[in-house]
Amino acid sequence: MRHLCEFRDRGLTISLATELDRIVDRPVRFMEVCGTHTMAIFRHGLRSVLPEDLRLISGPGCPVCVTPTGHIDAFIRVACIPGVTVATFGDLVCVPPGPRA
Repeated sequence: MRHLCEFRDRGLTISLATELDRIVDRPVRFMEVCGTHTMAIFRHGLRSVLPEDLRLISGPGCPVCVTPTGHIDAFIRVACIPGVTVATFGDLVCVPPGPRA
């Protein structure tokens, strides 16, 4: 397993980008679903080293990343009402409620 620091190595990044450039022989599109991934790709300038035919498309975001804390608090309040069932993606129920005033 690679150590996390290896993924911040400019030489390794250029090597991987060069390999992608070699093997991408047609237009390819990947959707990054998570907003955290999108921000990391932008922050580290990864789009600028990808081959022209490899495009990253920002997706809708995962429920955890795109759901406002206030909505999560409201879901919790509604779920506490007897006879009410709230259905959601599994990872969303792991999000803690927002800070209390």
